[in-house]
Amino acid sequence: MIEAYVKRSAAWRALTPNARATYLEVKWRYDGTNNGRIALGERELAADLHTSRETARRALGELIEKGLIKKAKLSGFNMKSRVATEWRLTEYSCDVTGELPTKEFIRWQPCEKNTGAPQVHTGASQVHTAPKKEAFHA
Repeated sequence: MIEAYVKRSAAWRALTPNARATYLEVKWRYDGTNNGRIALGERELAADLHTSRETARRALGELIEKGLIKKAKLSGFNMKSRVATEWRLTEYSCDVTGELPTKEFIRWQPCEKNTGAPQVHTGASQVHTAPKKEAFHA
């Protein structure tokens, strides 16, 4: 279940469909006692979403950037073991460290983009007016 305050946040509204699907994949792995130990690697996510690893990586990055999830433990890969990255949902307390919910996504705001429109300067030294034409009277 997605809480209403999460769904109403600017961060949620700004998510791409892939990032929303990724959030659901992370949230479905949360069982109420494993926040901070939610294991999900890029390969597994890509397979679950039927996308490329790069798309999965971008979606996870988007969730991190908007404050919905945090990396709790980095992944590792060697000849003996393969360990997926472990995640923490910021809307809940961390079950590993006991850290309170940070809910960083609530404070997230979109950056203003440059629209390409010319900027208007109102300083007196930058105001230029066309010379007045005097009427010719005969």
